[in-house]
Amino acid sequence: MILPRYGRKLDLNEWSPVIEALLDGRHFVLTTHENSDGDGLGSEVALALVLRALGREVKIVNPTEVPPNYTFLKHAGGIELFDGRDEQAIQDISICDVLVVLDANLSDRMGSLRPHVQFARELGGLKILCIDHHLEPEDFADVMVCEQYASSTGELVYDLITALEEKTGMQLITVQVAEALYTAVMTDTGSFRFPKTTPYVYRLAGDLVGKGADPSSIYDRVYNSITPQALKLLGAALGAITIMHEGKVSSLFISQEMMKSTGSKLFDTDLIVRYLLSVPSVVIAVLMVEMQDGRIKASFRSRGPVYVNQLAKRYGGGGHMNAAGCLLHYSAEKAIKAIPEDVWAFLENHEATARHS
Repeated sequence: MILPRYGRKLDLNEWSPVIEALLDGRHFVLTTHENSDGDGLGSEVALALVLRALGREVKIVNPTEVPPNYTFLKHAGGIELFDGRDEQAIQDISICDVLVVLDANLSDRMGSLRPHVQFARELGGLKILCIDHHLEPEDFADVMVCEQYASSTGELVYDLITALEEKTGMQLITVQVAEALYTAVMTDTGSFRFPKTTPYVYRLAGDLVGKGADPSSIYDRVYNSITPQALKLLGAALGAITIMHEGKVSSLFISQEMMKSTGSKLFDTDLIVRYLLSVPSVVIAVLMVEMQDGRIKASFRSRGPVYVNQLAKRYGGGGHMNAAGCLLHYSAEKAIKAIPEDVWAFLENHEATARHS
């Protein structure tokens, strides 16, 4: 498999289809994927602030709630939660000119928003833009910029905004925009330690700091704002981690009972997944979380050139080379047994292929 070419930058001409749609539109809805993270939230808030500065009407409508450690972004961007019945959000989608999907390249990732977006598009007046950096995009947007080389969607949105500045002659990166973009890039690069953290990413981060982003404050708000419920869940979960298959696979199943007993929510599980790959021998880790509707959310993490997005794709999911996920209609019993075994079979096949290549 060919590795993505890291470190390049789209120029004004390459951004022109997106810029044309942004400048032509008057009413916008921005959204990101279910179970939003710092990259999706930071990207949509930054773009919303810029579009408002350009005189556009913008609503941010997300399919799931904002995690507590990102409430500072929610306050900056005015993010609304769509619970499937919000008539105002449905109305906003039906009358907007342009809907921008950020940090998601599969239409299913819009969750409960998807059928309303599809209906509005079928009526003929809605243009869909997608800006993302994950592997294997679905062709669902009118204009899609999905660049796998990028460290984050935030990196792409930064480049888009600098192209807009060149196009309009306006200074668009305010302190709030810089903070949102820095949050997006910082979180999706693992605090600037993942492989796609190129010299350009460091220069980008330096520019954002120069324009007002406070790295210490942002890091503190994102990573040191853990709820008591999340700590209780972490304590319960660490003792349930299983290391198997010669120490190469780690797994953890978090049940609804465990979450209810600790008072935790789905976004609290994000704290845990990093521990599953902390043992040096582990090559692939899988976190399985039982959802309220009975589905299983599986999050895969890998070390080195192991494309777990290919594993997630088998279940209808996707993601990055080293971080991917999916939702499965499995019982808890089936998930606990079948998913780790699938992970091991996938890893064995990967290692066999590597030996013979």
